[in-house]
Amino acid sequence: MIKIVVIDDDECMRRIIHDKIAETAKIFGKTEIKIFSSAESFLEYAEQAEKGDIFFVDIELAGMSGLEFGKILRREFPGRALVFLTSHSEFALESYEIEADQYILKERMDERLPAVLEKLMCRMGAEKQQFRILGDGQEKKKVYCRDIICIHKKKMGKYAEYVTFQGEFRERVSLEQLLKELGHTEFMLADRSNIVNLRNITRIKGNVLCMELGRELELNRSRISEAKRRIEEYWEESR
Repeated sequence: MIKIVVIDDDECMRRIIHDKIAETAKIFGKTEIKIFSSAESFLEYAEQAEKGDIFFVDIELAGMSGLEFGKILRREFPGRALVFLTSHSEFALESYEIEADQYILKERMDERLPAVLEKLMCRMGAEKQQFRILGDGQEKKKVYCRDIICIHKKKMGKYAEYVTFQGEFRERVSLEQLLKELGHTEFMLADRSNIVNLRNITRIKGNVLCMELGRELELNRSRISEAKRRIEEYWEESR
């Protein structure tokens, strides 16, 4: 199921947005649309419930603005799709600085929203097919590949150690086998002991890869040039 979140402080506009989303989303099967009148009400809900996958957020919210919320979303719930809605085009530059997936003027919603939503639902649907079941014998958890930050295996160690946005996990598997099973281009064997998720690399500082949650990986000179090439290619393709 793909979860869609709408945040707008205008009741009439909330109904309009909901109806336009529902009309497009129905062709994808199971979807859930949650409506909120403020960013604060969503954040309160998110503490108790599973978060959304695709967010349609009014920039000019009362209280916490949509731009402020966008920054929190990118920090706390990375990997989610973010679409800003507004009546004023001058907010476009600021929205792009937050790396929103799309920016839609409300006067052009009829034209743009269906195509934007369809593209994002295809992407999210594919991502939700990519996951691993991790945990010990007492508790297992589905962890989406998009939420994996990096995977480390100590020399002569038996277990691969995952760092994810959902916590840390271990799995008895070789990194070579794991990279093969992950089976898509977002993961890179950075060195003999580490796999990194290119999606969750934030910057390169000298020979150090900086990742989400403040994680860092220092590579030697023989590895850093190839790693930079792969990362820069991924960034370019993701634009």
